[in-house]
Amino acid sequence: MPCPARFLQTLEETTRYFSGDASAWSMVGIPFTAKDGTRVVFREPETEDARSLMEFINSVIEEDMSGIMMDKKVTLPKERVWLRKILKEVSGRETVMLVVESDGEILGNCHVERHHMKLSHRAMIGIALSKEARGKGIGEALMKATIALTRKRMKGIESIDLFAFDYNKRAQKLYRKLGFVEVGRIPRAVKEGDRYFDELTMVLDLRNK
Repeated sequence: MPCPARFLQTLEETTRYFSGDASAWSMVGIPFTAKDGTRVVFREPETEDARSLMEFINSVIEEDMSGIMMDKKVTLPKERVWLRKILKEVSGRETVMLVVESDGEILGNCHVERHHMKLSHRAMIGIALSKEARGKGIGEALMKATIALTRKRMKGIESIDLFAFDYNKRAQKLYRKLGFVEVGRIPRAVKEGDRYFDELTMVLDLRNK
């Protein structure tokens, strides 16, 4: 089982092969072994992933207190449209996205999207994992890989922000471990059934890292 330090070294070795050529974005594939021995690959999405991505995100949407914004299942046509948009943005260096694949099944994804206009020095990150991928170190490794790839690909990004629901304590613990700092919150911003929760804004400063 590789330790986190070895994982980061492997990622750095992989990213050395990147060039300014737009076709380079299709090259990334990073193997990772989870705490329980599960072998996964962090790779960039392909057009053929639409159905697997739809099945994955719909399984998360079905959960109570899912921790994500989406509350309605997506259809395959809509997922295909979304994926085409993402792939175009990845090619244009405006988005970075990695999926978690194990035995041909997608178990999660993480993506960073650049803000626009006067906010273009900032980006936003989002992550989601299936139940079977949680608590195994996959989320931490996936976020590290995505952030490292962002720094390589998306020039001029000085900070990465994210939104977290107050009830999702496990996610907040991970974000803080990675260096994200809470900078604000909106009371009662999220409604889960009949219950309200605060929404936290957290930021990772990349300028001195």
